[in-house]
Amino acid sequence: MSEQLQTPNAAQITRRAVIGGAGAISVAALLAACSPGGGKKTLAAAKDVSDTEKTLIWDNWPYYMDGEDGSFPTLKAFEKQTGIKVTYNINVDDNNTYFARIKNQLASGTDTGADTFCLTDWMVSRLIDNGYVQELNYDNMPNVTKNLNPAFKDTFGAFDPGRTHSLPWKGIIAAVGYHKANYKKLTGKDAPTTLEDLWAPELKGRVEVLSEMRDTLGIMMMAAGVDISKFTSDDFHAALDLFTEKVSSGHIRSIKGNSYVDDYKSGDAVAGIVWAGDLVGANLELGSDDLGVVLLETGSTFACDNFVIPMGSAHKKNVETVIDYYFTPEIAAKLALAGVYYVTPVMGTREIVIKEDAALANNELIFPSDEIFATKLKQFRPLTSKEDNEFSQAWSKASNGVV
Repeated sequence: MSEQLQTPNAAQITRRAVIGGAGAISVAALLAACSPGGGKKTLAAAKDVSDTEKTLIWDNWPYYMDGEDGSFPTLKAFEKQTGIKVTYNINVDDNNTYFARIKNQLASGTDTGADTFCLTDWMVSRLIDNGYVQELNYDNMPNVTKNLNPAFKDTFGAFDPGRTHSLPWKGIIAAVGYHKANYKKLTGKDAPTTLEDLWAPELKGRVEVLSEMRDTLGIMMMAAGVDISKFTSDDFHAALDLFTEKVSSGHIRSIKGNSYVDDYKSGDAVAGIVWAGDLVGANLELGSDDLGVVLLETGSTFACDNFVIPMGSAHKKNVETVIDYYFTPEIAAKLALAGVYYVTPVMGTREIVIKEDAALANNELIFPSDEIFATKLKQFRPLTSKEDNEFSQAWSKASNGVV
């Protein structure tokens, strides 16, 4: 199913940065280095001083907040409403590198420099398993209880049963993207409809994919009929073999993080695997409809960046208060209307957005229907430490030097 990327009336562009590029050390290795024996740590949470210290520090990825020029209107409104001062830092550019900066503090249960941060499912799963983050108190988050989309709690929250230690901030869809004019010129077709279309001889050297292993190989496995929520090692290596062949032959021109967007905007990259929200934003930046995204019938990967509160945070209640604020549909709608083009976990948001921007509300790359959630989007299953090391090394070897 192909989705037309409308140009909503907003001003933000892209968000995703490199999650785990070629050559990156696996998170399992990093965790093992600070968690002797790989067992779960027994750490005591810091004393919560939220009642006397009305402050919190929040680290997040780029392009995830309204007014990233520093105005942050929804955060300013939160401060006025609650009296809690928020220091919002755009400090996350990669799960592994962010973790590497704070791994010692996480392992010792001391202050990491942030009271909360948003990281991706697989990393959050590791942090929870190692006992590095605090259990949430839903008594402080009535809006979460009321408005959390069940899909984000159950289907896409299985790594944290009951969402006891994490809550979703935004969801990210990976799919097949293409430059419409150049794709038509080279292949004679209007749009790719299967992953196999990316391997057309006419596209050799013009295909670009994501450096995130879970998205690129996840989509490739799904195209081969594999359920990525329960794939085997053989499934993974079969997809990796195909990927390796396409890289070695020069068919895949580049494997990138967020910088891939520029290649699609210029038309140098004609088709490949992308994060859908990025191309929505790229069309906005171009002021055109040059780029398209296809949700393949075989499926797309879906992941979330999630709030967690490290054990060393002394402002847990303050964090829960700001999380709850952003689970208000009116606030979630303001983010979408301001150009945060990623999937909200907050029910009731679309109904507000549609009153102001029907094209945005009807774009299923931003507001997937229940059918899309149920039939098209799958989450790459969590990896064991052994698998993480094995798969990351194999991925790094296959993609090394192709940037």
